[in-house]
Amino acid sequence: MATVAAIFATAGFKAGISYVLAHTFTGIALKYIGAQFLLSALSPKPKFSNSGRGYNVTATGSILDHQVIYGKMRVAGARIFDATTGGNNKDLHRVLAFAGHEIDSYYQIYLNDEIVTIDADGNVTSPEKYRKKHTQWTRIGGSDEDGGYEEYVITYTSLVTIKEHTGTLDQVADASLVEAFASEETEWSNNHRLRGIAYLYCKFIYDVDAFPNGVPEVTAVIKGKKLDDPRSSAVAWSDNPALCIRDYICSSSYGLNDPESNIDDTAVTTAANICDEYVSSPVTSIFVGGEYKIKTVGDTDFTLIGSLNNTVGTIFTATALPTTSTGVVETKRFTTNGAFTTGITPGELLTNILTSMAGKLWFAQGKWKMKAAKFTNSVISLNENDLRSGINVSTRHSRRDNFNSIKGTFRGEESNWQVTDYPPVTNSAFPIADNNQPSVADVDLTFTDNSIEARRTARIMLETNRQQLIVFASFGMRALKVQVGDTISLTNERFGWSSKLFEVENWAFGLGDNLSFGVDLTLRETAATIYDEVDDGIVYENDNTNLLSPFDVPNVGVLLSTELRQMRGKLITVLLADISNASALVDQVEVQYKKSEDLNFSPMSVSSGDIGTLRSEAIGVTEGYYHVRARAINALGIRGDFTTIVGFFVDDLGTAPANVTNFSGNVVGSSLHLNWTPVSGIDVGHYNLRYSNQTTGAVYSFSEDLVRVDKGTSSVTVPAAPGTYFIKAVDTSSSVILVSASPASFTITDLGISALDAVATATENPTFSGLKSNVTIDADDNLILTQTGGNFETVGFYYFANPIDLGEKYTARILSDVSMTRFEQTNTFDNTSENFDRRGGLFDGDPDAFDDVSFQMQERHTDDDPSGSATYTNWLPYAVSDISARAFQFRIKLTSTNSQASPLISTLKAIVGMPDHTSSGNNITFTGSKSITFTKAFQNVPGVSLSIADLADGDRYTITSKTRTGFTINILTGNSASTNAVTVDFVAKGFGKEIN
Repeated sequence: MATVAAIFATAGFKAGISYVLAHTFTGIALKYIGAQFLLSALSPKPKFSNSGRGYNVTATGSILDHQVIYGKMRVAGARIFDATTGGNNKDLHRVLAFAGHEIDSYYQIYLNDEIVTIDADGNVTSPEKYRKKHTQWTRIGGSDEDGGYEEYVITYTSLVTIKEHTGTLDQVADASLVEAFASEETEWSNNHRLRGIAYLYCKFIYDVDAFPNGVPEVTAVIKGKKLDDPRSSAVAWSDNPALCIRDYICSSSYGLNDPESNIDDTAVTTAANICDEYVSSPVTSIFVGGEYKIKTVGDTDFTLIGSLNNTVGTIFTATALPTTSTGVVETKRFTTNGAFTTGITPGELLTNILTSMAGKLWFAQGKWKMKAAKFTNSVISLNENDLRSGINVSTRHSRRDNFNSIKGTFRGEESNWQVTDYPPVTNSAFPIADNNQPSVADVDLTFTDNSIEARRTARIMLETNRQQLIVFASFGMRALKVQVGDTISLTNERFGWSSKLFEVENWAFGLGDNLSFGVDLTLRETAATIYDEVDDGIVYENDNTNLLSPFDVPNVGVLLSTELRQMRGKLITVLLADISNASALVDQVEVQYKKSEDLNFSPMSVSSGDIGTLRSEAIGVTEGYYHVRARAINALGIRGDFTTIVGFFVDDLGTAPANVTNFSGNVVGSSLHLNWTPVSGIDVGHYNLRYSNQTTGAVYSFSEDLVRVDKGTSSVTVPAAPGTYFIKAVDTSSSVILVSASPASFTITDLGISALDAVATATENPTFSGLKSNVTIDADDNLILTQTGGNFETVGFYYFANPIDLGEKYTARILSDVSMTRFEQTNTFDNTSENFDRRGGLFDGDPDAFDDVSFQMQERHTDDDPSGSATYTNWLPYAVSDISARAFQFRIKLTSTNSQASPLISTLKAIVGMPDHTSSGNNITFTGSKSITFTKAFQNVPGVSLSIADLADGDRYTITSKTRTGFTINILTGNSASTNAVTVDFVAKGFGKEIN
């Protein structure tokens, strides 16, 4: 064992050495004199030190800075205690302090770069190398001479034990560590409580195979500081930037130690709500290549859902996209996730956190105020009548500050907790405006943990910086109501400003030029487009004024369409050009058109240049490709540039769209990605998709409406379920709705997923006793639309009589079983309401030819007890869905576009199923009786299988109190409790996993 001690000593670990974690706070509260101090994410880039990102590796020293963790971040700790026990010092006891405050939880713990699993006693159970295997042979019969035999028992000893302490103010000393040094209380006793310090106690038992390179580095992903939320008066973990800044300002141990009365909690609430909003981000503008991880709405963790190739702008289709639109994800607008040590200066730390919401912080009128980066509407309109001084205008930054691209780093789970570059942000218009001179700002986002938010923040910084117009002026008393961060609109005819938007950057009360009282404002131009998620190529200098050069003729917009008109009993096609003009400086608009193969343009119209939309027409055009162009002419007769639409296709609107081709699908998880070849021609208005749960003999007309997809689209993601999927192209450009002659179909017979256990089925037929809206029951017990004046209603709903209540919240899969046929009450020549040659189908009937009736299943759900005042979600359509809820309500929507036809529902069922669920435990040692609780409760009472070691001869066991939440195992000698200790492994299997 001397070798063991030598190895630990070589690695730098010696028995009996301890360290003290000490505060190094200066005790200086950060206060700013005056009302205009402003911290901005666009301040000059600070030089970040390691203290700005906390401890990345274990820190060692006699006096160390506390670490503070906001949000969730992987960090190392400070080594504050090392000591060894056992023969040859084989057991190393280490205490690592991670935070100088209470934390929420340890999310993941790493040894070196491997995530470990820890059982209830703190023993590391994986990776396997940290468990030492023991094999014990036992003679169980005979002798070697007479052919006796032996059996062996395998047991394990954990080489690493980790005990978690979250740093509560009342936490007690670690019992295992106290016991290890019971004979040496000066090392660690019950007085060593480390109250207010989150730490891990780690015990390592030396093993040359497990620790070939010495003691492993211990790091942890930690959900950090619990924050006071003025919106709810609750103290709970949060990654909201506004709440983090509020916490730092008020903290007496590591922050500014300002009282809460100095915080403007109205401003905090507004900023916090902005940060918590979920916004959409286009995938194609975020990444160029590599793996892609995202968070779905409401989730805490990132999930790998796919990868991108290396072509900018390529449409990205994820394998499990969390929204219904390909290439779009939703994330919180802003979050703060990072760590710092108390060695960082308050100004540097606040600047770092402010970058995570691209925000501003200032001290005014005795209060700390803040603003998150989101456009706000103007609070007041000012004009020349409000001025009390001249206007000083700064039109541009210096070239040094006028960057046109931003790059930098972030760190989070998406990057495997490594400091990584986020995709650079630029705007194609900015380098052009800068004479193609690149200028890159390097902005490291130390408290941003994902590339989506990093790009969002960087884009706001970039586009805010391009708003270069700054105004200095004194205004009358009406401006008293504004404050720093407000948006105002300013009108000044001489500058060509009409309700131009500015953000207030500085505010002061003083005397104007004529010695009258006024409000001195520093205003910076702003725009709503700064805060959107669009790389739109806007040159913001263009909106500095609406004054135009006489030779600068505005462009006009051109939008083309076609329509059918009946003239003298004949259908003709009309090419329509809608010309949009937004400028009063336009006197006339000239429009021309030609067929693509023609040499010259022909006049379409010359009209007055009124503001708004002007329409030009070319009547009687034939099928083919057309070029249309339009330009403005000002009052001086100067012609502007043409706006040209090239290759606009004019189709024969009188024919039905062609059948959809190449209709196929790919099942990923519970989603089905459907693809098809778009039908050519402008007569396609949209595509109708329907679904039937029949895998053979399914009919389009009797299937459920699934989704309507706009033209120009060639794919859609829908829920996956066994059955048949149909698609038809629909033309709605004329008064007669025309559809493809035959639907394309795609059939799924097996999803390749495990079967579900049916938990509940709601069967409504044949009584249909639920609530009815515009529906009724016919003489044959079928559900049908009601009639008014001999015509069927266009839409009706039937609500299931009772909800399905699972008793608790579970993740369940909902399906339906619906049988529909089409009922039409006028099938004779005399009664039909349309021209007979317009009528769909063969003469003797073709159900696939009808497209005028349909149904759709819908559901809403709740986490509440449905027998009380439950709050339900909105009604949403479904074919098959996995939903986490306690209770479900169902309804069916019947639709008809033919007043003489209705869907006819004969079978109507809603089915709720749940997947299998197992719960297990091992190495449970006890004497007599042991109550065991499942990690997650089942929906049913599960089956339980046991493996018992060390059961004494004559002993037996019984299982009692078996419920869906757990069971009790009793070891008996005769009818009395056994005194022999046993070790039990168990596996419970049932279905349904309760969500707490």
